[in-house]
Amino acid sequence: MNKNIFIVKLLSAVLVVIAVITFNSAVSIASDKAQKFSEYASSGNYFKCSIPKDWSVYSPGFGLSEEEKKVYGVTLMGPKSKSPISPLIAIHYYAPGNLLHKTMDVFIRRHSQSIFGIETEGKSYGNVQEIKIAGREAKTFERIDIRFIEERIINPAKVPIYEKFITIPAGSGEGFYVLKLSVPVEIKDEYKGLFDVTVNSFSMEN
Repeated sequence: MNKNIFIVKLLSAVLVVIAVITFNSAVSIASDKAQKFSEYASSGNYFKCSIPKDWSVYSPGFGLSEEEKKVYGVTLMGPKSKSPISPLIAIHYYAPGNLLHKTMDVFIRRHSQSIFGIETEGKSYGNVQEIKIAGREAKTFERIDIRFIEERIINPAKVPIYEKFITIPAGSGEGFYVLKLSVPVEIKDEYKGLFDVTVNSFSMEN
């Protein structure tokens, strides 16, 4: 009887040790995977925020400069994942007279609803909501877009893309800011928290 009790206690102790080792290993792995951030300031010092340190800056390598477009900021591409389309975070300031979107309301209309009321299969749009960012009234909305892989083939693969936009007025007649998350729908939950860090650290200089 005593022998059986000893064996039970021994097995219990072994299980406890295994559980502790497993827990410590999981914590270590989670720590290794924890995202690090660096501080970013736009050219012209229009805004500052924290951005994922291991994400790469996307640059088309051609086209107009920031000063010519009057759009300042950065577009970041995340590491490759199981999806063929990389996650993206973009933070930009649209100055008055910019060549892309005349006002914040124009930007919202163009991105929060279908063009000319034409519905595209797979696309969807959420409601525009009011929030507060960096102490200012702002607006946010979400949508599901569709990207095509290898568009030159007859039946290209379609990838649903989750996109979240936050628009912030810079002031009366002073332009506006846009923060955007774009990521394949199947892995969107992996990046919402990361985007929140950038959003919550955002501050305007003007």
